[in-house]
Amino acid sequence: MHVYTCIIRFMHDTAKRSAIQGLSQKRSVRAVVFDYGNVLCLEQTLGDMKGMALVCGIRQERFSELYWKLRPPYDRGEIDGPAYWTAVVGQQELVLSRDQIATLIKLDSESITRPNQGAVQWAKLLHHEGFPLALLSNMPLELSRHVTKSFPSLSTFEYLIYSCDYGSIKPELAIYRNCLELLKAAPQHILYLDDRAENVEAAARLGINSVLFDTVEKTASRVESRFDIPVPSFGRCRQSISQYSSTNRRPDRVESD
Repeated sequence: MHVYTCIIRFMHDTAKRSAIQGLSQKRSVRAVVFDYGNVLCLEQTLGDMKGMALVCGIRQERFSELYWKLRPPYDRGEIDGPAYWTAVVGQQELVLSRDQIATLIKLDSESITRPNQGAVQWAKLLHHEGFPLALLSNMPLELSRHVTKSFPSLSTFEYLIYSCDYGSIKPELAIYRNCLELLKAAPQHILYLDDRAENVEAAARLGINSVLFDTVEKTASRVESRFDIPVPSFGRCRQSISQYSSTNRRPDRVESD
């Protein structure tokens, strides 16, 4: 019996050391950066695109093509909403009235304000635990102002970094550097979540910990395995918020090493 007891204790101690070592291997994160579209907010629907296409008088498939093809100058802040929509319909040799342009800006804005509740709750959890948050999004002026006013929970974000305010869009490296300057944190201490692979890869080139976002559940699982930050539970057994708070609460300010 003594031999078996020793074996059991040895196995228990080995497993315990392995668990501790696994936790210690997780990367430390001091700030989290969220993309907006298809991360904090839900994807635009087919109905959204059809509604705007109808106002433009363009068939939906062709409209979707033009909508994205002509978007970069708008997202950079190089042109405003009327100029963008005039360019879209101009590809089909059409014109819009002022009222139609106003309607399109309204529909466009409303199409990106449906919250992805799981991601929003995750951001709230991180804010509660003391992690500084930043939003990093390709977004034109009119839409960004609408989102700032109407989207729930953006008050938990310390920085709202919209491409239109910086003259640069993802995956261009300049906008990531702007984010690093604002957060005043070393790249290796930042976690970045984005639904587009090219954006994730660009951030990673600067040394930022970057994870591709698909569903909240899958993304949280990947993050939990690699980084020392709280994630939503989704009904699974995880470290409680109170337990995390008592031992791992982050400082209010982010300082680079």
